[in-house]
Amino acid sequence: MSKIRSGQRLAAFVAGALLLFSVVGALPVAAKAPAWSHRDSQVCSQPGPDQARCTAIARSFFVDGHEVVSRTKAALDVTTAAAQATSFDGTELRTAYGLTAQGDPSLVVAIVDAYDDANAFANVTRFRSDSGLPAIQSCTLATLTSLSSSASAPCFTKTNQTGGTSLPAANAGWATEIDLDLQAVSSVCPMCSILLLESNSASVADLATAVTTAGGTAHVVAISNSYGVTGDYPATSAPAYDNAAKKGIAVTASAGDDGYGASFPASATNVLGVGGTTLAVDASGVRTGETAWSGTGSGCSSYNAAPSWQTIPGNPCAGKKAISDVSADADPNSGLAIYTTYSGTHGYWIFGGTSLSSPIIAALFATRGGYDATTLAGKVAWAAGTPYFDVTSGKNTRRSCSPSVLCTAGVGWDGPTGLGSIAAATAAPVLTSVAVTPASATVQTGGTQQFTATGLDQYGQAVDPQPAFTWTVTGSGNTIGASSGLLTAGATPGTFTVTAAGGGKTGTASVTITSGVSADFSLDASPSSQTIKRGGTATYTVTIGAIGGFSGSVTLSLTGAPGGSTVTFSPNPATGTSTLTVQTRANTPPKSYTLTIGAVSGSLTHTKSVSLTLTK
Repeated sequence: MSKIRSGQRLAAFVAGALLLFSVVGALPVAAKAPAWSHRDSQVCSQPGPDQARCTAIARSFFVDGHEVVSRTKAALDVTTAAAQATSFDGTELRTAYGLTAQGDPSLVVAIVDAYDDANAFANVTRFRSDSGLPAIQSCTLATLTSLSSSASAPCFTKTNQTGGTSLPAANAGWATEIDLDLQAVSSVCPMCSILLLESNSASVADLATAVTTAGGTAHVVAISNSYGVTGDYPATSAPAYDNAAKKGIAVTASAGDDGYGASFPASATNVLGVGGTTLAVDASGVRTGETAWSGTGSGCSSYNAAPSWQTIPGNPCAGKKAISDVSADADPNSGLAIYTTYSGTHGYWIFGGTSLSSPIIAALFATRGGYDATTLAGKVAWAAGTPYFDVTSGKNTRRSCSPSVLCTAGVGWDGPTGLGSIAAATAAPVLTSVAVTPASATVQTGGTQQFTATGLDQYGQAVDPQPAFTWTVTGSGNTIGASSGLLTAGATPGTFTVTAAGGGKTGTASVTITSGVSADFSLDASPSSQTIKRGGTATYTVTIGAIGGFSGSVTLSLTGAPGGSTVTFSPNPATGTSTLTVQTRANTPPKSYTLTIGAVSGSLTHTKSVSLTLTK
């Protein structure tokens, strides 16, 4: 293992001393302890306008100022032990993240990079063999796109940016980037096939052409882009990235390695911008935590709108795409040990940068079959079908930002790590609960209501396949289709429970059945007529009756009373009954009056008339 624990370091160093001496020379018997150091370097040079830069970072080790080259994995193990450094091989990365899914050969991860890596297949083959991962075969594009899930081995092919066999010129920096991408994908999805597309140059136009080709290739479920244009770029000038994502392909892109600041294509609306973390493990190699890597990019796009599925509290990017969406290991101090040519020497080197995290996440999506374009606005692209490991500490550096959530990790979404890193695979999805929709409904007697049930796993996602459900409903006279979930309400009003049972789990909903008569009230008054002397007092009993479950109060009023009379209702508003009192004056003209009682409750209004006769 490339992570040799503290109790083993001294023994490992002594055991490998002869190997190191061949590089740095034998140490004198009385010499002081060797001084170890390291240097991290970007492998791609700074490009010109409209050019992308690969985001791979190589770590070189030095002892007493002399560079140590590890030509084999065993030699690197000795070096990292002596230097007290941490790194992972392919199997160890899977262990750290608790990954169990292998993928299958019909799931293709496309890697888009610039220029040619002549040793790509040989290097990934060596890495997989040394890491104990399944072998991969070289094949043609036609073979790769015709593989089935039952094929015995995945296959690898590389093409130019349009899918042809005439390859571009070689470039040492980009070749190392390619090796990192291929070996990272192999680590996370070892049974997935790999399509490497090499663009003619590092221009956005050429790289976008390769993305278009990848998006149109059968069986491609994920496309990784380990590069970026620093300072952002309008996606309208390079729509290939968003277009591929709209097809249901998981398109990932590195967030960058220069701290706070946007980078394209991570800033494209539907691309998953991948930030970087520092991954920590225990003696068994299992993750103990992750923090935001100080070098990871983050920020807001200047040009590209946020996707509908990216909802961030406080809207820190004012409706523009926010970076990052998700994250994974990227710190060279917890990097991936890959087999490549660096500084003119073929051997094992530790690499980091968000060039590592992007292919990790792309391969993770591939193990899940990518995501469906129809769910892009919902759960799969933004939540990956399972909770993420929330990275809550650490920040990126080199620039300040406001608000701080754009460059400081915390609970929930943050710029450096998005929603978080890979969730540990604690268990395979199993049926855990049943959700019934709608959760509540109101139906009139004799009416119908359709209910549906969905079996959910421990992550809150629909299980596949769904169990068969059996439906029941409480309440005499109520019926429901045993397999259809179609409820027919009985004649008795009330609230009842609908139950769906399947796979040993149950889910419920409530249904309220009403009488079928609209809620209303009646209005009456007695006596219907009476005679009093002028100056006297007349009283009437006003009665309010509830209809169809009416339970409100009613406001009463009177029109037609003799002039100068004093009119009161007690109580007012009223429920049930109220007493109407009409106090007349002594000089009120004697005659018969029609008194009209008005009653209002919300939009409901009623009137009732009675008569009053005054005599001298």
